[in-house]
Order: sequence, then structure tokens, then C-alpha cells
Amino acid sequence: MIREQIETTYKLLKQHITNIDEEKAIFQPEIANNNIKWQLGHIILLNDFLFFEKVNGENALKQTISKYFLWGTSPKDFDGNEPSFKELKVLLGNQFDTILNILDDQVEAERDEPIMLKNINLRMDTFEQSIHFAMLHINRHFGQIVMLKSMIENVK
Repeated sequence: MIREQIETTYKLLKQHITNIDEEKAIFQPEIANNNIKWQLGHIILLNDFLFFEKVNGENALKQTISKYFLWGTSPKDFDGNEPSFKELKVLLGNQFDTILNILDDQVEAERDEPIMLKNINLRMDTFEQSIHFAMLHINRHFGQIVMLKSMIENVK
């Protein structure tokens, strides 16, 4: 069932971002804390961490991309060295393929270090637990992308 949820979520997300260009992706309405580009980068970064823990042998949250898309960051942290929105779309597609290729084995694996979310009293020791949480997280930020896209289309 989790495979189908992942496939559907990524398919819908890809559909919603297909016609978004860099200009729309970086536009930040005054009432918003971030923009579509940040939302997508955040999803990708956190999915690397929640699904894989490590990317190229290094903790996903210590990758260069975290400088721009980790919790507590915002588009104000963009300095021109962050991935473009087009590059993020490619990363999302690659991530989706990688997830589907490793999912069956990964669900059975233990994390090197548990994830603790103290504010909601949640501890994730296994990838199965963190992958289920990843689906909640993706959909939360996917909703933000849909809302921002709607706001931008009404402003521009």
C-alpha cells in the first residue's frame, strides 16, 4: 500500500509543478513564509533523509542542499548557488525512481540513528516508520505548493 501512496503522491506533485517556471517558483507572496521552490527543495531534502538517511555515504541533512532547504531556512537563504527549480524537478524524478527501486528492502531496514520529533512525541527507529512519516510530510508541503500556485495565479 505504501508503494501506491508514494506513486500517487509523486505523480500528482509532478503534475502540479510541470507548468511552474523559475519566476513563479521563486515568487513569494507577502503573506507567505516561503515560495514554491523552497517547498519543493524541502520535500526533496527531507525525503532523502527520511527514505535513505544517507546520500553518497553522508548524512542527507549535512548535504549542501540543506543550507537552503532544511527546517528554519527560507528563500532569504538563497544565494544563487542553490539548485534551480528546473534542477529540483529533475532531482524529484530521480528521487522517485530511487525510492521505488529500494523501497522493499528499505522498509525492512533499521535507521543508523533514530529520529526524534519531540514536539509531537514521535520516535522513528526504522525506515518503515520514517517512510510513513515522509508521506505525511510530503503531502503537507504539497498542499503548500498547491496553495502558493493558486495565490500566484491570482496575483500575476
